[in-house]
Amino acid sequence: MTHREKRNHNWLKANLRLAGLLAVVAFFFFLSSLAVCGIAVWNSGGVSVVAFLCSAGLGILACLIGYVAFTAKQERIFVKDSEVMVRIGPASIEKLPLDAVECFFLGSQPLGRSGDPVASEEAAFRVGTLVVRVAERYGHLASGRRGPWACWEDGYLVVDGRWSEPLVVETLRRINGRLAVAKRQPVVDPCVLSGASEGCCG
Repeated sequence: MTHREKRNHNWLKANLRLAGLLAVVAFFFFLSSLAVCGIAVWNSGGVSVVAFLCSAGLGILACLIGYVAFTAKQERIFVKDSEVMVRIGPASIEKLPLDAVECFFLGSQPLGRSGDPVASEEAAFRVGTLVVRVAERYGHLASGRRGPWACWEDGYLVVDGRWSEPLVVETLRRINGRLAVAKRQPVVDPCVLSGASEGCCG
C-alpha cells in the first residue's frame, strides 16, 4: 500500500500531543524504577525486597502507560476490508460495514467537572465530538459499548474530540469525502485477488 493509499484509509488521526504526554509519563516511571534500584544498590550494596517490589511496580506502570501511549497515537477512524473501524479505547474497536455508515457530523457533549457526560444543565464545560450516523436498518450494531475515546449514544457512535485531531469543518469534509469515495469502490472477491480457481471460497 502506497503512502497516499494508506492516508486515504486513515480517516481521523489521533491527538498526538496527548499521546506524546503519555509517552513522557511512561518514560518518567521507567526511569524512576531504575532509580529505585540504583539507590538501593548504592546505599546497601544490594536490592532489598521492598526496593525490588517498588521498582517492579513502577516498571509495570510504565509499561501500561506506554501501551496506552502507543495505542493513543493510532488513528481514531480508519477503513479496513470494507469496514469502518472506530477505536473506542486502547484495546477496543467498533467495526461498522461501510453501508451502515450514512455520514459524519460535528457535535458537542456536555461534561461535568470529573469529565463524565452529564445533562446539559449540569455541564461544567462542553467538548467537540464527531458523530457517526448509522443507518436505521443497522440499528442492531449499536452495542452500547463505552470507552475513553468513543461511545454509543442513542444509536449514534460519538467520538470524543479531546483524543483526536482538531474537529473542524475541513476535517468533517475530508472524512465525509473519503466515505463517499469508499462507498463507490467496487467490492472485489478475495478469490479473484488471490488468483485462485473458481469456487475457492466455497
